[in-house]
Amino acid sequence: MSLGMSAAWRAMQPKQERCERCELYYPEHLGECIHCSKLSDAQLIIFKAHHQETLESSFDLGKYFFVGAIVIGMLGSKGVGSKGSV
Repeated sequence: MSLGMSAAWRAMQPKQERCERCELYYPEHLGECIHCSKLSDAQLIIFKAHHQETLESSFDLGKYFFVGAIVIGMLGSKGVGSKGSV
């Protein structure tokens, strides 16, 4: 992607603001967080715990894909360029 396209793409994205309460980003023009503005403090604790679990499970899934890619790469490299005995 060229620098000009990157700048144009960024310009089209809505301005984001980070919520001090839940630490997630929301569109600046809304004025309040779409994630936690209607949650009580108790609900916010549950929301944050659930969000953390989601992040951890996504990280674990990423590790499995990384290991799988390494295994596929190793298996694929054994077949490339090697000649079998006749």
